[in-house]
Amino acid sequence: MTEETTSENPENKAQALNSEPVAEASQTPTGGQPPRPPEDRGSKLDWPLIRKFESLIFASMVFAIPFFAFKVVDLTSTQLAVRQTGVDLVKDLVRAKDISKEYGLSITVCGRPATESEGTAYLIQNGNRTIEEVLLPKGVNVLGSVTFDDTGTPTLPGATFTISKGWKSSHISLTREGIATME
Repeated sequence: MTEETTSENPENKAQALNSEPVAEASQTPTGGQPPRPPEDRGSKLDWPLIRKFESLIFASMVFAIPFFAFKVVDLTSTQLAVRQTGVDLVKDLVRAKDISKEYGLSITVCGRPATESEGTAYLIQNGNRTIEEVLLPKGVNVLGSVTFDDTGTPTLPGATFTISKGWKSSHISLTREGIATME
């Protein structure tokens, strides 16, 4: 009968349910006290300040991108100007060699510095007579000189031309036979 009364009696069930939480609370390591909240040691983040810092970084990137793009365009235009001037000079050296051979003339190709009215250029001359004057892009300089005799060979083998604009430069060398190579 005791088994039946304990299982069927609703008061006994309520007592059994109420005693279980008390037993669990007494088993906590703090002796039944609730756990303390963690201490604040200054780890609280200042979100408005972080957002301002992010905005500053983004704005600086937006302003910095055009400067990099300008630098890339400047480097590319400098390289193209020097390269194209070198290609044109090699073609004109070949043409000057052919003119000297064909007509039996002494032809000189030389760089000319800028004047007050004109920019830099290189000249194709027969003595004091100018056959052609090739004006160069702004900032491009050509240094060097070579003279082809009436057979089309250079009078000074190993003549060189230096084409430069700012930090970029290119060199053109002539062999004994008058063959131009660009480096």
